[in-house]
Amino acid sequence: MSAGLTAADSMFYVRKVPWHGLGAVLERPPASVAEAIDVSGLGWRVAKRRLAIDCGADLPDVLRYRGFGGYYATVRQDNGEVLGVVGERYLIVQNAEAFSFVDQLLGSSMSFETAGSLHGGRRVWVLATLPEHVEVGGDPVRPYLLLLNSHDGSTAVVAATTPVRVVCQHTLNWGLRQARQKFAIRHTEAVSQRVHEARRVLDLSIDYYHKFKQLGDRLASERCSELQFSRVLEKLYPSGTADAATSRARRSREQTRQQIMDLFLIGATQGNAPGSKWAAVNAIVEYGAWLRPLRAGSERSASQEPAQTPVYCRGCSASQSSSSRQVKRMCLPTRQHGSRPLRTAS
Repeated sequence: MSAGLTAADSMFYVRKVPWHGLGAVLERPPASVAEAIDVSGLGWRVAKRRLAIDCGADLPDVLRYRGFGGYYATVRQDNGEVLGVVGERYLIVQNAEAFSFVDQLLGSSMSFETAGSLHGGRRVWVLATLPEHVEVGGDPVRPYLLLLNSHDGSTAVVAATTPVRVVCQHTLNWGLRQARQKFAIRHTEAVSQRVHEARRVLDLSIDYYHKFKQLGDRLASERCSELQFSRVLEKLYPSGTADAATSRARRSREQTRQQIMDLFLIGATQGNAPGSKWAAVNAIVEYGAWLRPLRAGSERSASQEPAQTPVYCRGCSASQSSSSRQVKRMCLPTRQHGSRPLRTAS
């Protein structure tokens, strides 16, 4: 199946069923690390096995196999699957260690949300809800703590805070891209010894969400009329009267402006602040993330709740995309003693 899911993978998620419908659904978060490992199906371990060259069946066993320059295979022990090839200094971070690392970061406030494996166990993730949440524009935003581990040598162990609920490879990639802070630990050092430093990085990221709340609340409190928004869209997607755009390009821009205007007026991402500058930002980001036509060969990340979840919950995109930055420059009030736009936390 696409999105990194194979027959050898497993996962769990709490209440909200992901787009692919696979895995075990729980009515409540696991009460302990042991329960989380059990329901996720990640109780298996990984071992390092020295690689060797087969020099020929006609040789005696003592001469047939020759060591291969300090390289090892990582092998999933429950099914014997070779997951990757690593060096001699590579330290395996077992799945149980990944869960324990998250537990140590969050302590008693921890609440596991999803966890599972991808690509036959080559990648494993653990996602937990953070104890703090904020309301932006009157709508709740729940940041998550994401831990990514690989058993094929492709990535370090990565801890990050993200607003994306990870349920597959697409949302994993997306969650890492939208992460405000990341903390990476190489597979050549002990994970358990980096908890204190990782917690410091996490605290900085939580501070970002509070600053983002201040920006969102300010935009949600300021009105944006249909006429004002149409002027913003005209600057973002000009009609082409002043450039050499073809008639086809002009029609495409007109359709784009109308789609974004519809999202602003009646879209689900209005949240609790319809007719505001916050709704205007969300409309533009919603279009860019979900409705903008894809080029041939490209792929858009799957969403688990496309109709209900405000777009900022799916990535805090209001401070990320170039379109939304332009919106903020045009929508935010100017300073009292000048015409320069206010700077916002990005």
